[in-house]
Amino acid sequence: MERITISKMTRNHVKPVLSIEGSSFKHPWSKLSFLNELSNEHAHNFVLTTDQEPQEQLIAYLCMREIADEVHILKIAVKSVYRHKGLGFHLLNGCLKFAAQNRIKTAFLEVRPSNVSGLFLYRKVGFQIIGKRPKYYMDTGEDAIIMTKSL
Repeated sequence: MERITISKMTRNHVKPVLSIEGSSFKHPWSKLSFLNELSNEHAHNFVLTTDQEPQEQLIAYLCMREIADEVHILKIAVKSVYRHKGLGFHLLNGCLKFAAQNRIKTAFLEVRPSNVSGLFLYRKVGFQIIGKRPKYYMDTGEDAIIMTKSL
């Protein structure tokens, strides 16, 4: 069985992250957006890799930003061929454990109501709906569901 590892994202990860980003989101972040996150002292960015031969392969990533004693989950995506295998759950749980170990008390995020897979994942990890942001997504005018989890 291949080994799965969570590690901090580096500049070397940006190219494969952009590939996953581009296939996961209608309006993907740019290279500059990821580089800005990597240089932000309040950002915590992680990748999930597998040691599959012939070389390590990046299969998922997560970006979150620390705000006081909270973290805001900004992005999470899994490479399409690895979806629905529990890897998003593994990555999100690992990142939330990191946050809790660093005295973070709460995690929150926004998610589209149409993102059924995301909603399922967040509920499975223990997030609860606390409200909505009307017309949050500019591309569709869709509301955002606000979810939170106590760490």
